[in-house]
Amino acid sequence: MSKRVKKFITLKVLIIFSVLLSLYSSFNLAAQNTAEVANKTYSKVNDVPWKLWRSDDYFKVSYRIDDITSLIEIKAQATFESTLAGFLYFIEDLKMTPRWLDNAASAEIISKISPNEYIFITRFKSLWPFSAREMIVHSRYWQNQDLSIEIAVTDDGDNIAKTKDFVRMQVLHAHWKIIPTQPEQIAITYQFKVDPKGSIPQWLAKPMTLNAIWTTLNNMKEQLPNSKYQQQAKANIQEIQHK
Repeated sequence: MSKRVKKFITLKVLIIFSVLLSLYSSFNLAAQNTAEVANKTYSKVNDVPWKLWRSDDYFKVSYRIDDITSLIEIKAQATFESTLAGFLYFIEDLKMTPRWLDNAASAEIISKISPNEYIFITRFKSLWPFSAREMIVHSRYWQNQDLSIEIAVTDDGDNIAKTKDFVRMQVLHAHWKIIPTQPEQIAITYQFKVDPKGSIPQWLAKPMTLNAIWTTLNNMKEQLPNSKYQQQAKANIQEIQHK
């Protein structure tokens, strides 16, 4: 083999090795950049200002649109006549969920992990021309030193087999904060973003979601103060005391 041929082969091997090394470095850099972009995108979404949609003496509903996904995020604020325990018992009574949660067809516990943590499924009625939907969430609540209660809700749909004839929604973010303002009165903030999946255009998803939360708040305002749970206490929940 001539020296010229050997040099050519050596040069070719070096070029291939350099290209592979460059591709490997680019891949690592791309992966790093993807993570950075995800973090920046999350921060960017959180920096988007809220737009007030509707308010009255009891409720205030705001929203913002994720520029990347076009999904709507809702922040609902309300004042209710209720004890802390009464509110928790009320939303834990899943058989009663369809009475106050707009368009809900049913809700049931899948797994109870502890007295304040469980996994449950909620199914929603179909609205023509869209299919019926369901979501599965992991819910956990705790009480802070200032007596406020927080409820963290995360999606758990990946761990449960899908139901036939239902589109599985994905909860991207959901959080409750309940603050006792005086005995038997609470102020709540409920913030959530859900991917409904399927082909629901934003121009339709936005009014549907906003009107649904407004109806839900009104239903809770009517039913919560008169529920049987207002007379019950929770062993792990401390109520604000009369002065």
